[in-house]
Amino acid sequence: MHFRLTLFLCAAAFLSGCSYSPIDAKKTEAPRAGSHVSKTTTVQLTDRDVFGSEATLAVSEEDIQDALDGEKFSVPLNASVILVQSGSRAPEMMMQQEMSKYYLISTFSGIPDVQKSLSCNKNADTTEGENMNYMQALRYIAAKGQQKAVIVYWDELQSGKYDTVTKNTVWSGYKNEKLTDATLLRYLVRFALVDVATGEWATWSPVNYEYSVLSPTGATSELQEQQIVQLKQKTYAAVVKDLVSRYE
Repeated sequence: MHFRLTLFLCAAAFLSGCSYSPIDAKKTEAPRAGSHVSKTTTVQLTDRDVFGSEATLAVSEEDIQDALDGEKFSVPLNASVILVQSGSRAPEMMMQQEMSKYYLISTFSGIPDVQKSLSCNKNADTTEGENMNYMQALRYIAAKGQQKAVIVYWDELQSGKYDTVTKNTVWSGYKNEKLTDATLLRYLVRFALVDVATGEWATWSPVNYEYSVLSPTGATSELQEQQIVQLKQKTYAAVVKDLVSRYE
């Protein structure tokens, strides 16, 4: 009897190392800094999400020559493609409209699933940075839908001000600040294209376009927003046209 009781107590002590009450934890544990992600934080796709291990592999001279000798990457006009905007559940409608002038598009989420591993250590950070299967899974979905390619894009609105000391324009991410006549705006866009059948990929950053802000006296936030929307529309139209011309 004593022997069975000893075995039971040992087993209970062993299992308790990985089990605890979430309610008790909330009562006794102090909040840890950085233990949660803000709801307003935008999770972007990384190069590793899109290109896999190729983003970090050592590249030899032979690899470079093989890439130069390979077939030209192309996405024919009217091809069926999946369009993805990094950090968004669905691409912006303006980009969808521009792309649909040249391709048959469907869309997919550009927010990667953050993978978590199981751990008995309550204080361990079990979050992994990238989902290595993101593009593999997306290629499988595209193959099921008979799509030719996956097109991923990253975009960022920046505001710039001229620095009289350095004689250069200083750019930073736009944070809803008030715009003046001295402010410049530009929309940066970067594309990654992945062939569904082969996994071959290409990446391209078009020339960006800079625009001066028109800020008349008494300008409202609505007028400011209209200018930003117009800038985005002009930029999307230009970069998509350049993309199609480059890869058709």
